Amino acid sequence: MIGGLNLSPRRDARRGRACHLSAPPLTPDSPAWRPPPPVGSLLRRLPPSGLPERLHGTQPQPSHKQHLPLASLPLPTWAAANALFRRNPRLLPLLLPSASSRALLPVLSHCLVSGLASNPFVASRLLLASSSLSLPFSLLLLSHLPASALSPFSFNSLIRISPPGLALRLFDQMRYRGVPADTYTLPFLIHAYSGGDRPLSQSLHGQGIRLGYSTHLFTQTALMNMYFACGLAAHARRVFDEMQARDVVAWTGMVSGYVDSGMHPQAVEVFQEMRGGEKAVGPNVAMVVSVASACAGLGSLDYAKWLHGYVEKVGLGDEVIVMNALMDMYGKCGGLESARALFNLMHEKDLHSWTTMISGLASHGHGKEAVALFFSMREVGVLPDSTTFVVVLSACSHAGLVDEGICIFNSIESEYKVTPDIKHYGCMVDLFSRAGLLSRAYLLIDSMPFEPNWAILGALLSACSVNNELEIGELVLKKIESICSYKGGAGVLLSNIYANQNLWHEVDSIRRKIRNGAIPRKPPGQSIVAAQVPFMSL
Repeated sequence: MIGGLNLSPRRDARRGRACHLSAPPLTPDSPAWRPPPPVGSLLRRLPPSGLPERLHGTQPQPSHKQHLPLASLPLPTWAAANALFRRNPRLLPLLLPSASSRALLPVLSHCLVSGLASNPFVASRLLLASSSLSLPFSLLLLSHLPASALSPFSFNSLIRISPPGLALRLFDQMRYRGVPADTYTLPFLIHAYSGGDRPLSQSLHGQGIRLGYSTHLFTQTALMNMYFACGLAAHARRVFDEMQARDVVAWTGMVSGYVDSGMHPQAVEVFQEMRGGEKAVGPNVAMVVSVASACAGLGSLDYAKWLHGYVEKVGLGDEVIVMNALMDMYGKCGGLESARALFNLMHEKDLHSWTTMISGLASHGHGKEAVALFFSMREVGVLPDSTTFVVVLSACSHAGLVDEGICIFNSIESEYKVTPDIKHYGCMVDLFSRAGLLSRAYLLIDSMPFEPNWAILGALLSACSVNNELEIGELVLKKIESICSYKGGAGVLLSNIYANQNLWHEVDSIRRKIRNGAIPRKPPGQSIVAAQVPFMSL
């Protein structure tokens, strides 16, 4: 029962067909026909803004837009051949994205009153249409639909857009109401929980085995990505090795998973494995971008040149996103001239192209050229974003361009309407610190609209150590102790300042606190050196 309406089918003896209302249905041709009122509690749950104007006692306002009638709109091939849509033209709005719940309400009312809502196909389309407007209302509609009207597609439409806890409850309800899972149910559920806890991830894997979908490629790819998100690269590799057939999506997921995990050599090995397999799989743009990130992480110029040649061979050299990835790769592998040559050869440059080239120049010490390229980008009409400002301010910091950095920082919000965040302030603190303007850097930290982090305070404290600025250094250390949970290395920097001032009693006090654990030690640094680069053939 929904608001007094009985949705269970009842045989109407006079008409010889199923009827879903207690009274004989009225048609628009009947003398007593009136527009149907809201259908009980279900339709009353819609927000007031989603109800038709006539339910509020107001007249609809004329629209200034010209809308084509639904019958004249082009329909998908499958819909044009569907007998249900041909017999019920009032269902045609379900094929189009609804702009609001107001547009969906008449169709929903018609389906509930006429009994079409008990049709599994219609029910799934109703849930799909309502899920894009209001997830709570879709859940309410799901709870009122009979079990015979539900299908795997109905639950899949809601699971794929639900938060993790709700997705799992929908899966439990799906099994409780006797709706079998299909090949897409588990991947959607896994995607909702990607990055969650490890025991739950393994439980979902076991659920896939129990349902018999653990060997389905779509499910295996989702499991692989889930294990990478949980930090279980070995489990992801095991799932990858169990795949009987691998498409380019599976290969790309394996490479990008290794890259995101910082396992760059393994990513390149998987790419080589794909190229040398019996069943050749052609790379796509996402695959090339992931391999370029792996080569950049290795810092090997030989790998970079090899991948560039391979890209030209397979014909992906005209893709802007691929060229941007190659430029970034060359910049991080020490091939600045190669990156510059690619940038000059590009016929079409987007914002990422300019930002990548500015970043490459800045990281190689060409700060003035990076700033000049930034102004050239503005002259051609490309507007910078937040990342571009971080890159160019970093270039000003490393090149000692204080005035240019101040000018660019002041233009972020006033000229480009971009709100500066902590990264932009950090670049300015680093700029002032490197230039020896420690008081100005400390005043900027005090004027920030948010609390500073360890990176900002550590940069200023390091500058105080270099410039023997004891007073500001003590103030910075107090901020670090009161704000930052991680304080590694701060005590050593302050003790160096005391040592330069011959304040040995304070030096001994800080060193004793470091030895006793009252002040945490800085973790040791790590470096990766490629001892041997394997030969790469095209």
